[in-house]
Amino acid sequence: MEKTSIRYQVKLFPTVVLVICSFLIILSSLKSACLRRAEASDRQDGVVVSPLGYEGGGRFTAIAISPKDPRVLFVGSDVAGVFKSTDGGETFHLKGKGLEGFCVADIAIHPDDPGRVLLLTEDGLYGSRYQGESWQKESSEVRYESRMFGSRLMVFFKDALWVAADRKGVFQVRFEVSPCSIVAVPGLEKIKVNGLASFHELMYAGTERGVFRLVDGRWQACNEGLPADRREVYGISAHPNGRLYLLERTNGLYVWNEGQKRWEGRGLGAWQLLSDRPGPYKALAVDPQNPDIVFLSTDPEAWPHILYKSTDGGRSWKRITSFHLDPQAGETIGKDLTGVEKIAFSPAEPQKLFLADWANVWESRDEGENWSQLYKGLQNTCVNAIKVHPFDTQKIYLAVADNGLLFSGDGGKSWKRKVTGVQQGHAQAVEISRRDPSRMYLLMNIERKDRVFVYKSSNGGENWEDIGFPVPTGSLPHLGFVDGLSTNLVLDPASDEVVYVGTNGYGIFKTTDGGKTWHAVNGGITTPFVKGPNAILIDPRNSQVLFASTLQGGIYKTTDGGNNWTPVSTLYPFTFGMAMDPSNPSRLFAGRPEKKIIISENAGRTWREVELPGGNPPHIASYAIAVHPLNPKLVVVGTLAYEKAADEVYVSRDGGRAFKKVPLDLPEVSVLAVEVAKSQDLKFFLGFNGIGAFQCEMAGITR
Repeated sequence: MEKTSIRYQVKLFPTVVLVICSFLIILSSLKSACLRRAEASDRQDGVVVSPLGYEGGGRFTAIAISPKDPRVLFVGSDVAGVFKSTDGGETFHLKGKGLEGFCVADIAIHPDDPGRVLLLTEDGLYGSRYQGESWQKESSEVRYESRMFGSRLMVFFKDALWVAADRKGVFQVRFEVSPCSIVAVPGLEKIKVNGLASFHELMYAGTERGVFRLVDGRWQACNEGLPADRREVYGISAHPNGRLYLLERTNGLYVWNEGQKRWEGRGLGAWQLLSDRPGPYKALAVDPQNPDIVFLSTDPEAWPHILYKSTDGGRSWKRITSFHLDPQAGETIGKDLTGVEKIAFSPAEPQKLFLADWANVWESRDEGENWSQLYKGLQNTCVNAIKVHPFDTQKIYLAVADNGLLFSGDGGKSWKRKVTGVQQGHAQAVEISRRDPSRMYLLMNIERKDRVFVYKSSNGGENWEDIGFPVPTGSLPHLGFVDGLSTNLVLDPASDEVVYVGTNGYGIFKTTDGGKTWHAVNGGITTPFVKGPNAILIDPRNSQVLFASTLQGGIYKTTDGGNNWTPVSTLYPFTFGMAMDPSNPSRLFAGRPEKKIIISENAGRTWREVELPGGNPPHIASYAIAVHPLNPKLVVVGTLAYEKAADEVYVSRDGGRAFKKVPLDLPEVSVLAVEVAKSQDLKFFLGFNGIGAFQCEMAGITR
């Protein structure tokens, strides 16, 4: 019986194997089909994201070079987080995964573990174990909130990272355990700390009240030789061969005399003081190989912007003037040295230096004598508006902070500024006539707050004429979201002479004669806080019908060109940017707090609210909205956050019934602008609050 059973099993074995193999083949085929469907679905739902082209132009705040590999360096920004290069600065890439703070005060790379990188931001201390590929918040308490950063704010000393946290004091961070151990070093909590340095086995802190050193766990003043009224230390740096320097904001460089226990001044000398008339000082750097080679610069907020070099420990100085822009880079406000923030020597190549200023990143390969611009990948600017030319999609305009109006005639490959006749400031919006494309209007926000700055061009932006007007007298309401700035510009489709301007505090203004005269058109608007992209919309079928989105008051509608307004979204009183379906102007969209939007199908008579997926945190709003002109089912929504990370971009393929997050793989900074060109390729443009502008091409969309 046993033998028969065995023979039966032996005869059955090939059949079983055949069945199993057939099953595995079928399973494999099903799996392959599922994978193909998944890949097709990924392609269908996917998006190809690429920089729009303009690079550079913002405030770069910090630099760190790997001690093990000089090709790896990081550059910090005041709005974009951090950029990384793996080829010595030839190209950079944004590295913001996990960041919620994008204002970087300092960067530190562990000397023994170069994969560990630390970022000190206004939101907290972040760490990376993988050379910045992703970030994890180590501490919310350890942060640097001041916008005027100090020099070296993070120093590795005695197996710990020492961190200066603005007016929260100094902390020790140790990485032996996970999460890392963070211990406060008490004594400097109410003093702004601008820099740290280790010297002769002691930790020194440069502060707004002079120098302190840590002795037996207590901070002691160390200001001998410094004038009692000139002790605002902006930089402090120690050389391993026994030299300690400090940079006092008004008097400049000092060196510590260990024998006499006092600071000795190293002035610029009468000739430099007379010829250059330098302002206060900010940045300090000392050659790690030669303590006699020292660089210092003037304060970014003072003029002139000057870089000085000394080769004898500060006894004599020369001014460095050789700064060369790359002719292939986009035109920028910074055509020379523009407000130095940080200077850094390459640890492995001391003849190589890097410098971050308020417009560019610079590299020197000859000990700081000559400097060349680095720009590839450094999209570091706030894009307030994007406008594609109505008759030529290769012509693109960017309204950006600092650099004003930028223009590309080749789809973003090259850029130049269009600001002749315009005061320096932040471009807010630009409008192009559909009758005469050479006629344009530009809205700016200048440092002056007593005027609304509007400009007109009749030659395609080559020259601009100021047609602005003074703001009304009287104070603004005491509301945190009201700043009085200009926000919106819209051109009447029926007349190039009729222009509307929105402000966050003074309401809406109108001209009917091309800017010769202006008058307020706020009748019925009780919340004149216009805010958001396209927060003023004109019905193309009847230009007397307009909609305005306001903070606190929701959406208003006028049917007589702005003379009288009526609230139409009383159930939804706080709204941001709007959009109008080009194929059906009665169909309106408006952004709301908590990642919500409202939609009207009947020109504002009724509204329904839609929530974007992924939760509705109170600090994130749906801000910028666009509807594709050739495919009105495609709706794009960009999010904005209040002092935290935003939630990027969402897209609907069914006209706003359902949305899905777009996988951009970019730092989650706020989206300030969404623009969709009237073209067959179904792509849209995004303008960010910090990381510049990007072009996104959707897959799987048919008209």
